[in-house]
Amino acid sequence: MAAILYRFYIAKLYEPISFHNIKRKLMKSVFILVLVLSSSITAQNNLFNKDYEIQKFIENGGKVSLISSDVYKFIYPDGNARVFNFNKNKNLNVYNTPVDTTIINIWEIDTTKYSSKFTFWQRVEIKNGYTFVPPFVDDLNRNGKPEIYGFHHADFPPSGPVEIYERGINDIFNSVYAYPDSATIFVKAMGEIHGNGEKEIYIHHRDYNSGVVYKSDSIGVLPTTFDFIFYYEPNQINDMTFGDFDQNGITDCAFVDASTPSKIIIGEFRKNINNFSSVFEQTTDGETPSGFAISDFDEDKKMELVVGTGEGNVYVIENRSENFYEISWNGIFPMYNAYMKASTKDIDGNGRPEFWIGGQDFPEGITRFQCYEAVGDYNYETLAVIELRYINSLSTNYLQSKDIDDDGQEELIISLANVILILKFTGSPNNHQYDIYYAKIGEATEPTAEFEPLTPADLDGDNKTDILLPFYKYENGQSYNFSYILKQNGTVGVGSLNTKPNNSDNYVKSFPVPFNSASSINFAISKESFVKLKVYNSLGKEIRTLLEKELSPGEYNIQWEVRDEYGRLLPSGIYFISLQTGNVIKTTKTILLK
Repeated sequence: MAAILYRFYIAKLYEPISFHNIKRKLMKSVFILVLVLSSSITAQNNLFNKDYEIQKFIENGGKVSLISSDVYKFIYPDGNARVFNFNKNKNLNVYNTPVDTTIINIWEIDTTKYSSKFTFWQRVEIKNGYTFVPPFVDDLNRNGKPEIYGFHHADFPPSGPVEIYERGINDIFNSVYAYPDSATIFVKAMGEIHGNGEKEIYIHHRDYNSGVVYKSDSIGVLPTTFDFIFYYEPNQINDMTFGDFDQNGITDCAFVDASTPSKIIIGEFRKNINNFSSVFEQTTDGETPSGFAISDFDEDKKMELVVGTGEGNVYVIENRSENFYEISWNGIFPMYNAYMKASTKDIDGNGRPEFWIGGQDFPEGITRFQCYEAVGDYNYETLAVIELRYINSLSTNYLQSKDIDDDGQEELIISLANVILILKFTGSPNNHQYDIYYAKIGEATEPTAEFEPLTPADLDGDNKTDILLPFYKYENGQSYNFSYILKQNGTVGVGSLNTKPNNSDNYVKSFPVPFNSASSINFAISKESFVKLKVYNSLGKEIRTLLEKELSPGEYNIQWEVRDEYGRLLPSGIYFISLQTGNVIKTTKTILLK
């Protein structure tokens, strides 16, 4: 068996030709991390199994219906809906100008390098929703201690009430308020609606299948007073966002109506009715949209709202004048399921803001993020791409940006399946390069729980950004809702994307964890050795010998299809994979879940 070789090289990915920027693009170097496999090793396969993931989704309380060939509608336990397209993408060949590209194999990252950057501080019995909205953290009563808004009840289907947790005695987060209406499930949005300097919260209400707004009665008081019910028929409201988009001093809202046909809607608050009134509605012709990245991206002093769709379209909605909006640009994303989005103020330092769109190609096992920048009025082009290989997710797929290390420049935060990946820009103006700031794959203390989109916030009051990581666990008809607070521990270096191991180290690791039908085992040896690779169960009994062979120094990969020495399928459980070379033994743990 030959070793895996790692190489950096120049590659070309393509986008529509633009006269404004073609000269700069042709001069750009492209930064890519790739795995080059020798002919005797089969390339790693896409680990996403559609049928298994759909069955797991249903077992966890969701509902699935087939819309058309390999296009499914997923209704999550909290009532949110999203359409996923599992067809091979038709847009992959729309690019013909090179852009800076970074390709990362998630499963080749040595997460032990980053384990000391964020460490477990405490468990909090609260989280927020199931799918598209991270928990809200803020200090609305202005007492210097942050609050967390969400729910902790384990009922199924999910029920409330929404509660507010706050850091109290011994710095432990405990409930300080529970909303009186048990039909309040989770917080969908938070923002200043009435223009009095205090934020209101928009809570999803199970009975109305819509939202209820609560406000503060005075400065420094939690938003616990009922304000109004937000009505919109047919009330499948996603991505609620508040802001003054037309800059007229009155609060607007933007949201997605995920019913059929789907719509993008912008409304303005009317004091005379104490509610919002629609000023813009755009039907997306059978597509399911997801929004919003918001900023003045083309720097014309008018705000834009960016939306991606399940069919791979990107729409920029621009405010033209007071309460007047139009679609100013429509681009084609090279993948279906373009639901992830974020904005960055000027991540590469060239003086222009950017927006990001992320989509998933399930047949190829690729998750792709593209960075867009304005070139003139009403026109945008791709200037950077980040691709993650061999990882997709139906449940957790979320992109956000935040200045984690407080250096004035945002980092990209990716929540995808049971993976957290934080990337730091390390390039120069118009030259996009990224390295790993933090990576976490799975939680060993909760092997059957699933990550949900995280919230970055200073939770312990030390002026460093921590991570509030919510979990969802569903077992035996019961759901469990909780979060971990991962505390940031000072300054830890940024890791290079070159994941080539130290030549002096032997190691063994497997992915994914947990796995369902096959585990991919990577190992490395530093010198020529007789190698034994064995599998043991949780009681220490040898289950199978995968390899006994003299090997040269290098990296290797083996596929294990969860059978014992006699070809019998193994039951769910914890297994240990042991690498022995001479007197050196390295072991890694993996989990089989069927």
